[in-house]
Amino acid sequence: MTAPGRDGGLGLEYLSVFGMPLPDYVALAARLGCDFVSVNYGRPANAPADHGGETLRESAALRKDLAEAVAGHGLRIELVEGFAIVPNAGIERYAADLDAIARLGARSICAVGMDRDLGRTRAQFAALADMASERGLRVTTEVGAGTIRTFEKARALWQAVAHPGFALLIDTMHFFRFGGRATDLDTLPPGAVGHVQLCDVPMPARIESYMEEALFERRAPGEGDLPLGPFLARLPASVPIGLEVPIRSEADAGIDAETRLGRCLARTRALIADPA
Repeated sequence: MTAPGRDGGLGLEYLSVFGMPLPDYVALAARLGCDFVSVNYGRPANAPADHGGETLRESAALRKDLAEAVAGHGLRIELVEGFAIVPNAGIERYAADLDAIARLGARSICAVGMDRDLGRTRAQFAALADMASERGLRVTTEVGAGTIRTFEKARALWQAVAHPGFALLIDTMHFFRFGGRATDLDTLPPGAVGHVQLCDVPMPARIESYMEEALFERRAPGEGDLPLGPFLARLPASVPIGLEVPIRSEADAGIDAETRLGRCLARTRALIADPA
């Protein structure tokens, strides 16, 4: 159920569900009225230690189950994470992965830049965007992740790659914690932002470990200090918004995923309707 005025749709990000089995995750998203799900092609970063089973990268059977669940519930796969630009490893190694992801019907992938050589990073992203575009996919890269920590660096990379199949992914926690401002969106043309992962956090941080907070203890939109209203007001309506709100403390207290994420979606829809 797309929020009024936002044809990019609302969905769930896999980090929010702590490694939940994929068919259950898709069913949850459908019950909550989502338009899409995003998934990780490898092992989810915040899955419990006893999380077993193969990953999407390893298992054709798991990919088949995911595709059937998505089709059965009338959703789509918006984003597939689990790719990296690293030194001394060409992106040609992802060819088979991209073939499989295209068969899933996904729209985009996210690749994180981990190479400090920005010239090489630019070239690798351009080559990856070429490979993805040939398969009907778009490449995004996350602002604030890997070596692309600031909005200024991310914008410069996007401008240098200059590929219609390459866009920025904004995770609101990383974007604002690394100095981003809602008004930064005013400096980007339509199409520069390909995906948003939405959450809230306090400013400044109250949890000492950045990764602990990012993977396990974010907040529902409107329950932290980020200027999400002004941000959403500037976000083009075509950009998909995925809720990336892992809240382990609530899960440990017995609050189920449907209740946790239902609250997050309700708050997001309210912010979209009245971003003031």
